[in-house]
Amino acid sequence: MVYRYSHIKLIRLAGLIIWLSLSILLFIEYESFTPNFSAYLISHILFGLMFWFVTNNIGQMSFKLKAWLSIVILAILVLVINHVTDSAAGIFYALIISVLLAWLFPIQQSLLLLFVCNLLIGLQFSYIGSDIDNRAQNFVLFFIYLGFSVFSFIISLVAFKQQNAKEELRMLNTELKATQVLLADSSRINERLRISRELHDLIGHHLTALTLNLEAASHMTDGKPQSYVKKAHSIARLLLSDVREVVGSFRQSGTLDLGLAIRELLSGLPRLKVTQEIPDEFLVEDPKLAQTILRCAQELITNTMKHAQASHLKVKLERNKNTVVLMIQDNGVGLGQSQMGNGMTGMSERVKLLNGECDYVSQNGLKCTLTFPVG
Repeated sequence: MVYRYSHIKLIRLAGLIIWLSLSILLFIEYESFTPNFSAYLISHILFGLMFWFVTNNIGQMSFKLKAWLSIVILAILVLVINHVTDSAAGIFYALIISVLLAWLFPIQQSLLLLFVCNLLIGLQFSYIGSDIDNRAQNFVLFFIYLGFSVFSFIISLVAFKQQNAKEELRMLNTELKATQVLLADSSRINERLRISRELHDLIGHHLTALTLNLEAASHMTDGKPQSYVKKAHSIARLLLSDVREVVGSFRQSGTLDLGLAIRELLSGLPRLKVTQEIPDEFLVEDPKLAQTILRCAQELITNTMKHAQASHLKVKLERNKNTVVLMIQDNGVGLGQSQMGNGMTGMSERVKLLNGECDYVSQNGLKCTLTFPVG
């Protein structure tokens, strides 16, 4: 089974392989610890550490400023390596930057950074390589690098979009599974209600009529036949009582397993560590209440995935004396100064229709508590 973080892990692995391969240049360049060699060694090590930091935080950075600073530092290290080695060794490091851009920034910002980074390298190519008499060779090498740089960026962008599409499909699949749980329970409840109505309307009425007729017959007969009529009358009454008991149990067993539906919703969420406090069996009798809670949970989880930049999600579902409470909390960026969008507004409207309450706390993430009255 492909691990859900396979794209990021493969990018990290490929980058580290390139970085380790470039370490061979250190042995080739080494003669003594000259200032240039020391600067090359330090830049090489810092580039590897910074690359590890960036790939370890892809999708989890709370502020884009960290990503910008990381790319700027990596680009400066590339220029330093080119300068101290007086060669084009830094272009191999720059290819790693091209791969990272698509995962850190929107496409417009990625293209801008790719252009600026390659422009600076191109300008640097005008003076590096003092031992090369033919400057045209440098520019040929630069354009070859430029082609590989753009190609690497496009391949990375395609992988990024595929990863996003896979995560969206996984989210849709979990939402469908959660909805399927409620639909299955609803179908079961509807079928039980239909059977109970059929039993009441058909068998119940006929048994009632039979009981009345047998009671009348018991007053119109004497002797031994009367004993049989009375026995049949008692059996009919007993059967009618059993039918009413079955009809009542069918009507009372119309419950939805909301806990199972929410657990299905939380299964396999990408890039999130999920803590759930949900009872093994959380039954709700009101279908509207169950559907509203499920839809609210879907909205909050989707917002966490798309906007919160969180790494941890906590979901708690509990029943108090007269209320059902759903609490969802993440460790993302919170609401900040942003206003609620259409999804959150629609969720609040759903809650108010059932006389419920929404409580938001935006501190070290977002904590949303939904309280619904039950009676």
